[in-house]
Amino acid sequence: SSFSTARRSPPPRLQRSTMATMAARFAAAVACLALPVMGTSVTPIQKVIQLMQDMKQKGISEKEAESVRFSAFDQWCGDQKRVKTDEINAGTETIEKLAAGIEKDAVHIAKLTDRIEELEEDIARWAKDHKSATDIRNKEAEDYRATSTDYGETLSALDEAIMVLKKKATKTDQAAALLQVKNLHLVPEGSKRQLEIFLQQPAVEEMPDEMLFHKAPEAYGYEFQSGGVIDMLEKLNDQFSQKKYELEKEEMGTAHAYEQIMQQLTDNTENAKHEVEKKTVERSETQQAKADKEGEKAQAESDRAEDQKYLDETSSLCTLKTDDF
Repeated sequence: SSFSTARRSPPPRLQRSTMATMAARFAAAVACLALPVMGTSVTPIQKVIQLMQDMKQKGISEKEAESVRFSAFDQWCGDQKRVKTDEINAGTETIEKLAAGIEKDAVHIAKLTDRIEELEEDIARWAKDHKSATDIRNKEAEDYRATSTDYGETLSALDEAIMVLKKKATKTDQAAALLQVKNLHLVPEGSKRQLEIFLQQPAVEEMPDEMLFHKAPEAYGYEFQSGGVIDMLEKLNDQFSQKKYELEKEEMGTAHAYEQIMQQLTDNTENAKHEVEKKTVERSETQQAKADKEGEKAQAESDRAEDQKYLDETSSLCTLKTDDF
């Protein structure tokens, strides 16, 4: 037994009953009385008395020796019971401590498992969030590029039309520049109608000399409308320039917000993976410690059962010998 602290010494041997031994010797003494007594002054009665005294003394001595042996046996019984009872109690205490440790490890393992599963769910969710945010960001970037391109084309067309009108180019050049502006889908419908009206007016250089002489108001009207169109185009240019600026500003803010989200998701994921790795190692170590305790507990239970069996057998033996004595 791993709990045994004393050697299992065999019980002292006990002699047969003293009374039976004395009876046998008394019979032998009586037989001796039948023999003739020759050459001695000791009478048969005296001899019998002497034999009886010797037998008595010997019986007393043997009884005392047997009492001593029984006392040693009884002491041995007491020692064995005490030692084994202490070992069994110590074994029970050890088993209880191991059981408590096993239960504590089981609870800790369950908590670690719950935390690992929680972190793994977080990691999976953050991965989905990362993909969703990236998809949204890609769509936003695509929309920005398309809108920015439209604004850029619109501003270029407006700049070209303003320059052509201010240079007082030919009607063909003006028409080409203004038609380019008119065909842009970002230009408001009201502005397109004004451009259409202007394009339908004859240019000054296309009027005959007599018309210029007699119809100066028409020529003046054309010049007046040309100035109005330039003002309208310049206002559109300012509006689209402001919109392009606001679009670029919004794009910068959106891009920055996306980068912050990505950084946060990345940090969260890395931290969670690190914690999962750490807690997985801790769980493995705790599982091994729990398994070791379970092995020690099984051995302790086996040793205690062996000690209990020995104690029961020894108690039965001691009770039987005590009854015989």
